[in-house]
Amino acid sequence: MKTRKFISVLLIMILCAGLTFASGAQSLYNDFETAVRNGDVSGAIEAYSSLNDQIAKEKENIQKSIEKAFDKHDRELYRNAMNDLRNLSSYSISRQDTDALLTAIVNSDSSEAGQWAEWLYENSSYYHPVLTFSTDISSDGYAQSYRRSISVAPGSDVTLPDSSSFSTNTTASGVLTGWGLTPDEVIYEAGETIKMPYTDQTLYAVYKAQVVFSDEYSGSNTVFDDVKAGDVIEIPVLQDQPDAIFEGWYDRTSGQYLSPDESEYTVRGMGASFQALYIKAEATSISTGHYDVSKLPTATQIPLSFAIENTGSEDLRGVDISVSSESEYVTLMNTNAYIRNMKAGKSYNLTGVKAVISSSCPSGTDIPVTVTMTDSEGNTFTSTFNLTSK
Repeated sequence: MKTRKFISVLLIMILCAGLTFASGAQSLYNDFETAVRNGDVSGAIEAYSSLNDQIAKEKENIQKSIEKAFDKHDRELYRNAMNDLRNLSSYSISRQDTDALLTAIVNSDSSEAGQWAEWLYENSSYYHPVLTFSTDISSDGYAQSYRRSISVAPGSDVTLPDSSSFSTNTTASGVLTGWGLTPDEVIYEAGETIKMPYTDQTLYAVYKAQVVFSDEYSGSNTVFDDVKAGDVIEIPVLQDQPDAIFEGWYDRTSGQYLSPDESEYTVRGMGASFQALYIKAEATSISTGHYDVSKLPTATQIPLSFAIENTGSEDLRGVDISVSSESEYVTLMNTNAYIRNMKAGKSYNLTGVKAVISSSCPSGTDIPVTVTMTDSEGNTFTSTFNLTSK
């Protein structure tokens, strides 16, 4: 009798424990829903975090039940376990919850609002704010519309498009000066980095009648505002740049080119955005393999390799490369190379050159090594590095 009573009590305890465990997730979900209804974002996050922990525990037990069902070929146990698993999947953030939480976030003065928005982005499949860039141009028979949208976590850095991001004919549109919440007022500069907003937003490209001359080498940016067709503008005079050859001005959107000897420009249409063109190449670094460039041994073949870069804005064609030294203490081998087309902004590796420093070279001697590049137009660029004997 006592045994039967003990078994009955044990079964009741097991059932109660099971009911308590099964209701754990539901209870926490109810806490989450209550916090959502009250606009308590912090409380909702705390409850949902506890809910996820509880769900993980329950899933672990359900998985054990599934494994047990397979071992015993118990279809009923398997069906019940799968049903429990489906029930757990229902404890997610709904669209209605998402809207309620977002409303509380955007109207909150809390310093944690940004963290809350990021949490919502990571935990709700219904929250994905969209930032759209829009431009509409219609002028003298020229029309162009542009739309691009991105969706990233709120608060993330977003770099706004500049004139290099898309092609718009400046003669017809003028120059892109920035982005606005309306099509006629600049709020953000073109190329500026901003934070992703909490809600869907559209930024409009704002154009002005301008002529701009930009030189990335000197950092100069000359702007002529409120221009009109027929205005005559004095072209800026650029300072000489080290080892760079000025090739004139170019507006890639309209195809307008101004040669280096031109001093005036007559405005066409709504304006232009000119970039200074340069031809320039340089060897940016030297490597001596396993050897220390400042303590090189004598009577040893030392491999030399160079990083070569077209640092100008124009491609270089038919480039002959040679490596030389004025030092009497070094012999260089495999010193010539050829590149058919060096793309602007691209880097190349020159390898295979070998140096042998004479055994008569005094310790600590500086040995200059020069890389010379000459293109098919006869433009020459040199870079010199120093090697030091041990």
